[in-house]
Amino acid sequence: MSWRGFLRCIKAPRRTATARRAWRAAITATLVNTRVPATTYANWFSYTTDFISENRELYRAIRTTRWVFLNRGLRFVGDGALDDRKIYGWLSGAAAEFVIRASHLERRVQVYNRRLDRWEEESLGDLARTVPSADSCSWQVAFSHAGRTRLATIKVGWLELRLPESHQPLWAVVAQEYDATEQATRTLVLLTNVAVWEEATARAVYEDWRLRGKIEHGYRFCQEQGLDVEDMRVRTLERLRRLFVLVLLAMQFVWHVMQRWPPVAVRWLRWLGGKLGLGIDRDGPYLLLRGLHAVWQTVAALSHLGVCPFPHEAFR
Repeated sequence: MSWRGFLRCIKAPRRTATARRAWRAAITATLVNTRVPATTYANWFSYTTDFISENRELYRAIRTTRWVFLNRGLRFVGDGALDDRKIYGWLSGAAAEFVIRASHLERRVQVYNRRLDRWEEESLGDLARTVPSADSCSWQVAFSHAGRTRLATIKVGWLELRLPESHQPLWAVVAQEYDATEQATRTLVLLTNVAVWEEATARAVYEDWRLRGKIEHGYRFCQEQGLDVEDMRVRTLERLRRLFVLVLLAMQFVWHVMQRWPPVAVRWLRWLGGKLGLGIDRDGPYLLLRGLHAVWQTVAALSHLGVCPFPHEAFR
């Protein structure tokens, strides 16, 4: 069977309380279409030491991921921050596919005029407004946020184009979101190097891009209410990097337990972590982490009692 990984890069800036008040940031690349997320690249860097540029970190993330999955198909999924011609070239050079949300709609692109047999240059935004949506290529999509789910109708259209300088061939997939009253509420423009010749491919490109939201769950779990990666008590960059890797390993372990252990065991850990059995309960990684924490604390206490019993005689 063929296997394809969908990867997204995310950068998390963090201002640390060092002597020079240096800006430090973390970047990770994560597979998002597997049951258990896999981190293929992670680095915590400083803007005042060995840092060269954010583009270099993105380039290293792309190259490292390709090296890890040397003979596998890769499709990189990115938000508007990755809408850059250099990144398009790097991804194509790594023999990878990509689906990236276009944020620079004023960008000049070229579209082929078959009647005049020539390439004509226009802005991406103007072209996106002229792309018709295929009536047969429409379906309902569920969007979930803050425990609520809403349904919307998605209609997509597509257009072949190329970049003026490099002549790199791209396809623009234009997805329009309609509410219950059939009013267009949002237009999304995706740029991809996947050849879109039919409705099934256009829909697959849109559904693949929607996977990029999965990384946010893991990213939030590493912060604050979860593993609290921002509460760093070390100062040197090398110690920050080691601690960052340990936090990522802890996140992977919790996800592994949540997805691979028997459901009855996972449910028991969530009850131990504070699950109330109410409709508002969210069976995510947070309660599971609290349950695992309670188990480890109990094991540590019992192990200590076996070696050093509690001094009951001191109370007589």
